[in-house]
Amino acid sequence: MKRLGSWSPGFRIGALVVLVAVLGAALWLIFLRSKQSTATSSKLKGSLANNQPLQNSGGEAATFSARGPVNLTGEFFKVQGANGRSCATCHIPEESWSITPATLQRLFDETNGTHPVFNQLDADNPNMDVSTVEARRKTYSMLLTRGVFRRGGPPRPDSEWELIAVDDPHGFASVNQLVHWRRAMPTINFPVGSVTVTWDAGANVGKGQRAALANLNTRLATGALQGKPFTPEVIDEIIDFETALFTAQLTVPDVGRLDADGARGGPEALSAMQKDEGRFDLFDAWMNDPNPKRAQIARGQELFNGTNVSHKSCNACHNSVNNGTSFNNTMFDINTASAEARTPDLPLYTFRNKKTGETRQLTDAGFGNITGHWDDLGLFKTPTLRGLAARAPYFHNGIAATLEDVVRHYEKHFGFRFTDEERADLVAFLNAL
Repeated sequence: MKRLGSWSPGFRIGALVVLVAVLGAALWLIFLRSKQSTATSSKLKGSLANNQPLQNSGGEAATFSARGPVNLTGEFFKVQGANGRSCATCHIPEESWSITPATLQRLFDETNGTHPVFNQLDADNPNMDVSTVEARRKTYSMLLTRGVFRRGGPPRPDSEWELIAVDDPHGFASVNQLVHWRRAMPTINFPVGSVTVTWDAGANVGKGQRAALANLNTRLATGALQGKPFTPEVIDEIIDFETALFTAQLTVPDVGRLDADGARGGPEALSAMQKDEGRFDLFDAWMNDPNPKRAQIARGQELFNGTNVSHKSCNACHNSVNNGTSFNNTMFDINTASAEARTPDLPLYTFRNKKTGETRQLTDAGFGNITGHWDDLGLFKTPTLRGLAARAPYFHNGIAATLEDVVRHYEKHFGFRFTDEERADLVAFLNAL
């Protein structure tokens, strides 16, 4: 074999060019694999067994897929754009396929705030400094403290209302630019859920559930993922994956499995149910159970259903049987965007009815910016209630840190009244969903 020094100059140059090309390809492959590994925020890899317990603050939740073990390497988990994000960046199995501030804090600490989930595209303010760790911590404070992403756009021009004043602590919103802070909607329980697939129904616009999911994925591809439009094949794969997922709480401390002794909790039982209108009946068998924790969950279920006529019924809005969305896809105003419920980190908008001159202050236009109708301002989707314990904080803007805070919101802003015991019963039921 010839030594390199004995080869002709032209041959040596050619060999070096090939070597550089090979090394470049190898480095590019390593880079792509690195980007692929950051596409998800989950600690899980490979696949997730059906009913595999995943710990949360209320016990353990689990996912059951109608397609068998959950493949954690499909299109849902792949980097689809230029910023290293995938669908699984914000929708992870440990947190009922949403994402919480605790995980966002972990990802920030592990990467010094450079994980793909942290992007100026939907941070507190796109003009903030991201040159240092502490600067990034300030820039992404809404994600780190509330788990909310910045969404929004210009007010609908043909609306029945006009935006006349804005108070935005982040300095981004204006009368020409609405900013809405939204939690990541869990991508679960679609077959027994409402047609509406986003907080404000913006993906639907008259479309059915699958068409709305296709529209949402198309928008996310070029928006949050900053990539090219998905091919129809990729969209179909993602939707088929999402619509096969059923997630619910599986166990509760001192209670055990929620599908034991006649109860029908857990994700597998949910996967066998049909979409219907009516009351929750998951824990009817536990009404007189000698285990006081089980009996408490059953009492909370009855409070939720409004069986006691002295209480308002949660089931009036959450009337999709054992899932808790709105069976008729109705949007509701539960004062989560009201000025009274505003926290200091949320913007406040003053809307004026063009016809009557009436004004209203809200932190989020909700459905009203989709339709342009005055009466639709502040309306939001009723989400699935299954797997609640894994995905705090709650409501579209994360203003309720705990399930007890959720109940107290209804007491303070919606006229519900509970004794301390009743409130504890209701929280126990919500935790078991």
